[in-house]
Amino acid sequence: MNSHDGLRVRAEPNIESEVLKVLPFGEEVHGVVKGDWMLTADGYVKAEYLSEEDPLSAYEYVGCWLTTAYAPTGCACANGEYPESGYTIACNSLDFGTEVFIQGIGFRMVEDRGPTSMPSEWLDIFMDTEGECIAYGEQMHDVWITKMP
Repeated sequence: MNSHDGLRVRAEPNIESEVLKVLPFGEEVHGVVKGDWMLTADGYVKAEYLSEEDPLSAYEYVGCWLTTAYAPTGCACANGEYPESGYTIACNSLDFGTEVFIQGIGFRMVEDRGPTSMPSEWLDIFMDTEGECIAYGEQMHDVWITKMP
């Protein structure tokens, strides 16, 4: 797990303590700073990972995009790599290797292409199972480009 995955909230102010939950990247946190830790309503977080600035302000906001999901086919992505859940997305309008942040989803990497009918502002998110994809359906999410190839 890295900072892109979110901020760990712990039961006690030490890194060995039980993780109670993980706050999504960019979520606002309130509490009282006690040394190296902040006590929040949910538990303790390391103060060094907090910022006064909105972390998304460092990235290029590209709008609210349609997102869908696709499941394994056993084939490699269009870039030759095999897709990974929690990492791979398909997009026809962004170059391979472009990293994006999808609000409510997290950071993903463009490694695949979608159907030719796929509009430019559409991301197809790779998931482990067809059931997950069906449950996900179609959703609209704000999208930021965080890294270009």
